[in-house]
Amino acid sequence: MQNLLDASFIRASGGDGRVRCLALPELYAALLRDDVAGFPALRPHQRHAWHAFLCQLGAIACLRAGLPTPPAEAADWRAILRALTPDFPEDEPWHLVGLPEVPAFLQPPVPGGRLDGFKPLATPDELDMLVTSKNHDLKGARLVHAAPDDWLFALVTLQTMEGFLGAGNYGIARMNGGFANRPGLSMAPDGGPGAHVARDMRRLLELREDVFDRYDYRDDGLALLWLTPWDGASSLSPDQLDPYFIEICRRVRLIETDGFIGASVTGSKAPRVSFSEESAGNTGDPWTPLETTKGGSKALTVDARGFGYRRLSDILARNGFTLAPLQTIGPAEVRGRPYVLVCRAMARGQGKTEGLHERRIRVPPLALKCCTPEGAEQLARVSQDRVKQAGEMGRILRRALMMLFQNGPDNLAPRDPNSSDRAGPFLTTFDRMVDPDFFDRLFAEVEVETEAEQIALRAGWLAEMKGRARSVLHSAEAGSPISSVRRLRARVRAEAALDAGFRKAFGDIYFPQEETHDVA
Repeated sequence: MQNLLDASFIRASGGDGRVRCLALPELYAALLRDDVAGFPALRPHQRHAWHAFLCQLGAIACLRAGLPTPPAEAADWRAILRALTPDFPEDEPWHLVGLPEVPAFLQPPVPGGRLDGFKPLATPDELDMLVTSKNHDLKGARLVHAAPDDWLFALVTLQTMEGFLGAGNYGIARMNGGFANRPGLSMAPDGGPGAHVARDMRRLLELREDVFDRYDYRDDGLALLWLTPWDGASSLSPDQLDPYFIEICRRVRLIETDGFIGASVTGSKAPRVSFSEESAGNTGDPWTPLETTKGGSKALTVDARGFGYRRLSDILARNGFTLAPLQTIGPAEVRGRPYVLVCRAMARGQGKTEGLHERRIRVPPLALKCCTPEGAEQLARVSQDRVKQAGEMGRILRRALMMLFQNGPDNLAPRDPNSSDRAGPFLTTFDRMVDPDFFDRLFAEVEVETEAEQIALRAGWLAEMKGRARSVLHSAEAGSPISSVRRLRARVRAEAALDAGFRKAFGDIYFPQEETHDVA
């Protein structure tokens, strides 16, 4: 039956590289010691689902047990987890496989106990949320010799991250629409997955009361949604739920035949959790930033562009966004150590997947002030200035590219469609060159205190951007068919346009004594 509270089947690698098999209470104890380096069976797109599940379940167990901090010992974890299901002395809700009429892990009871109309699935990656196109990128239904933790991770990902996928296949409530996604943004201290889980779990305990001020949850509401039967036609409303409720969105039951686990699934006539349409995914999910709108706010949806520096800068600067609660540094957290901002999302489309996006940004100790409400203004000012300057550098490069592609004319045609189309890929390349160290340079400037230091750091960054723009221009020169008669003229005038544009945009403030030798 694979009881998560007693059976040791969750594979976890330690710092020494050895793989151990742990029961869920033992895993929590190992995570609190930061003695887990990874999970061999966990697929990359399942990371946020598994992390959020562990944090939510751990916080719920501690809150219901009245514990101010998570316990350290496996025996204590077993006790408080078991206490969440007092009506089931045989631990049925913690079993991967069980009778259909009683709850199993993340599997609500089926009224009547009959699986008529359920569709069989043979592998956990068939059950999983990942949608691939024609098996080109990542093959589906390939885990034919799946272990129990393969099914565990697939279940957690499906039930807590899936969106709408056709009639009868409703998605979770914690996203803005059926084709959106549930992003995960939070601060992680130095260490492995355990340090991150421990930090987010403790912050959930601290943030608990804030949720009730903004949402209609109940302190004693339903937290483990698989405990109650679901006929597929009824929905739960927010005022029935705990703020950290662990969601289920699909009717699924795991079955065991001849020692092998399989699954049976069916559709539903209604979503399991029903928020008003106006909520737009604003459910208080502690990992999801909110995008402000004229009518209120909506949950962030990460598209195929992922966490580029422009979008992420707007989020961090609170420029049209409210930070996810777990992005903020709490009053009890250590300020003299670096943190990492972890950003994860699986971009979804209509019947397709548009990319797994994960970005980790180191936030040095002195820049942590920007992750508090008091320090937001400085970060907003500096980041928006830098985004605008990167955009200006792109416009300067565009003019130089247009000059090159038009063979260095006396009168540039700035809207010429042919040269504009040719410039597009090179401008995209430049923007990608700005992205990797954008936040490292941003936080370095936020850390210094004097205006002279800030100007020096900004000038160094601008000079590097100019160098990158020049390298892109050289690539365009080398690979572009230019009239041989005017090749030298085009090259020289393109270089001159880059230098002149840079000097005009940035010279007075950052390079007041810069000498250039433009050739017309």
